[in-house]
Amino acid sequence: MDTQAIASHLLQQSVCMFKGRICHPEPRAIREIIEWTRAAILPNYFDAEGGKHLSHTLDRLRAELAEQVHRATYQSCLSSGTADTQKRAWETADVYIEYLPQLQSLVYEDITETVNGDPAATGCDEVILTYPGIFALLVYRAANVLYRHGVPLLPRMMTEYAHRVTGVDLHPGATIGRSIMIDHGTGIVVGETAVVGNHVKIYQGVTLGALYFPKDEEGEYQRHVKRHPTVEDYVILYANCTVLGGETVIGHHSVIGSNAWVTQSVLPYSKVIYEAESVVRTRNARS
Repeated sequence: MDTQAIASHLLQQSVCMFKGRICHPEPRAIREIIEWTRAAILPNYFDAEGGKHLSHTLDRLRAELAEQVHRATYQSCLSSGTADTQKRAWETADVYIEYLPQLQSLVYEDITETVNGDPAATGCDEVILTYPGIFALLVYRAANVLYRHGVPLLPRMMTEYAHRVTGVDLHPGATIGRSIMIDHGTGIVVGETAVVGNHVKIYQGVTLGALYFPKDEEGEYQRHVKRHPTVEDYVILYANCTVLGGETVIGHHSVIGSNAWVTQSVLPYSKVIYEAESVVRTRNARS
């Protein structure tokens, strides 16, 4: 068997069919970037040395991130004629490292909101070590930094890693405020252009999605328009509710009940509920 010929054929076909990048972020590195970021902002929980060698963790994180940002931007920079992507990658990595104290504060606020908002939470230890929503928010907030600095592909790979691990799908382009509580988490989807305010509680199965996908005169999707809703401060989104549309605004201090389907704006302090008849039949002892 000529494995060399087979390998050559597979590589050639892959490049032809998918126009795949010669240089792209490595999936292996995504996990390391996320783990080192988490160790940096929660060193008492995830750094094996308890923070004693945190500077070493930051050095490794900076170097790996610079390499992956370079790999993410290299091909697009070639097509635009921009040189020295390595320098720009190191600059982006430095911005990311300098942002870590602010990221730490945001994650601490999410933890505090969750402890105070969930009666089942026994304290910060349980929330940090077991709640998938905290991990998903941490990764989103880290990826959002790179997204806002124009890094292609890599931020989405980071949030999709968290999606696979937690079942929570937060697009790195979404705008999510401070002190967010995600309880249970499985099945949550927050779209790219969604805006979520501060002190918002989101339960499992919630979707903040698009109502329709606008197209231009040539029939192509308009990708840079607001397609997803805005959720203002102190809103509660209960399990399996769906809120759709770029013009839909959920007013502050509102409650969207479980299984509700919302496609138009609601005023502040509103309560939206899904009403369906429930029938309870009691069987006798012989039936």
